[in-house]
Amino acid sequence: MRRGRGLVLSALLGVGLALLVIAALDNALRPMVTTLAQAKTENVVTGIINDAVMETLSAEAVAYQDLVTLERDSSGQVTLLSTNSAKLNALRTQILQTVLEKVDALNGEDLGIPLGSITGLATASDWGPDLPVQVLATATPTAEFRNVFTSEGINQTLHQVMLDVQVKITLLIPGGKTDTQVNAEVCVAETLLLGQVPDTYLELPAAGS
Repeated sequence: MRRGRGLVLSALLGVGLALLVIAALDNALRPMVTTLAQAKTENVVTGIINDAVMETLSAEAVAYQDLVTLERDSSGQVTLLSTNSAKLNALRTQILQTVLEKVDALNGEDLGIPLGSITGLATASDWGPDLPVQVLATATPTAEFRNVFTSEGINQTLHQVMLDVQVKITLLIPGGKTDTQVNAEVCVAETLLLGQVPDTYLELPAAGS
């Protein structure tokens, strides 16, 4: 009986120690796994956003002049930039729909983290099987247009219409869930303006307008 009790106690002690070790490893590795999962997700989703913009612009054959109209004075100086709000809003809607479909289609193979990457060693970053990372849910992505004017020399200004996209995602990683947000900016159209940039320029449409 004593021997049996001793074996039971030893087994319970062994299980307890094993659980403590697992818990310690989990606490130590979970922040690293979370960081790696978020970084991998950001890279993948940023690629999706860029592809969605390029595919939409190509499919619609969109050029700068389709989105922005330049008004000039008798000397050829740009006096006003106006925008095609309907075209920009339609473009945004199509891009966001494509992004949502592609993000929803992500699977563990797209986001898996090689086990060796948690060692922190560059030479081992691709070793071992992948730790599964799955997209549980995605909120509807949002996007805002933004103007960027950059001096390119004397009396030359590069005008870019940028689209800032935000995608909120819930990830399932080993040990639990984590939320992350991917932010990406993509140039939708650009042109080089000669002369001074006018004081009055386009007001880009806000989301939902």
